[in-house]
Amino acid sequence: MRNLGVVLTAGAACVLFSLIMTMVPGLRTPGSGNAGQAYGAAASSTAVLVLFYMARTLRLQRDETSLQREELELQRAEMRLQRAELELQRDEMRRSAGELHRSAEADLRHLHMDLLKMSIGDPELAEVWPAFAPELTPKENRQYLYANLIYCHSMLAHKLEMLDDREALGHLRYIVRSPAFRGYWESARSMRAEMDPASHERRFAALVDEALTQSNAQAPYAPNLRLIEGQHNEP
Repeated sequence: MRNLGVVLTAGAACVLFSLIMTMVPGLRTPGSGNAGQAYGAAASSTAVLVLFYMARTLRLQRDETSLQREELELQRAEMRLQRAELELQRDEMRRSAGELHRSAEADLRHLHMDLLKMSIGDPELAEVWPAFAPELTPKENRQYLYANLIYCHSMLAHKLEMLDDREALGHLRYIVRSPAFRGYWESARSMRAEMDPASHERRFAALVDEALTQSNAQAPYAPNLRLIEGQHNEP
């Protein structure tokens, strides 16, 4: 750019001097005419050089602009890659957090199952748990506790995606054939009413209800008349 400025200044000076030599009346002599022609030729040559340098400068600027655009595109591509990498990292963190949550929930439910097992094996511990229904015999209450254990196990397998909906429904259709499980399920209706409608437990409970509906459609269900009539005898 500095050389171009010098060339432009020199060219402008030559052109101006040529105009003075050829257009001022007092300087119009044969010698001045020759000088004007010489300076005119010099001015023309200078103009050619100026045009050459201008064209060269424009080309360099165009190349520089093209390089800047390519650099910007590379920077944008790098930013897109960085965003994609950050998104992958966020997904991995979400998956890890989900796995930790499921693992903690599985451990908690295993503890709940262990507590139920202890109450089933020890009548004194079973008395700590409230009865599922009024006037249940100790035997029936243990059966309901065991039915709750089966239900929790099935629900955990479904939540951990060891069973999909179709497989869980087939498993539940087999379980709900048991009169003891049906009695447990009916006695726990009030507890299910308090579930969060958006929770997995409520969704799994809906699968149990669907299994009951399908089972009832396949074969009539004979209710436990002894429980309905209140005939509760100790085993």
